[in-house]
Amino acid sequence: PIAGAGDECSGALIASNGANPFETVTATPSSPEPDETQCSGTFLDWMGSADIWFRYTATISGLTHFTTCDSTSYDTSMVLYEGSCDNQVACNGDGSGDTGCQSYHSEIDYSVQAGSTYYIRIGGWQAATGSGTLTIN
Repeated sequence: PIAGAGDECSGALIASNGANPFETVTATPSSPEPDETQCSGTFLDWMGSADIWFRYTATISGLTHFTTCDSTSYDTSMVLYEGSCDNQVACNGDGSGDTGCQSYHSEIDYSVQAGSTYYIRIGGWQAATGSGTLTIN
């Protein structure tokens, strides 16, 4: 990944189906913080986290799996927005459906519409940073 790219929603990196590498070590926090009430109990704990943004245009309609499962990654938190950078539709701190992941990865299953744009915001639990992979399938 290019340092600084995707640091704000307006400059979101283009995400595609499959693996999309990222790093948040050189990123800065974006405002506003996510609405954690949408995913209470999943340990989002954003706390001013540095974050990276991706923009994804769905190629087909249906349930889509967004995950940060990567055995070499850090304790991620993930937020999904639909259509714009301020329309939060889902979030997750700790997922449990994937195998072979780091100790605490994030995952969101969401029903997408072909041609629609989604923004994926990745930060870390209690402001953790690191590198990893966003996989979309």
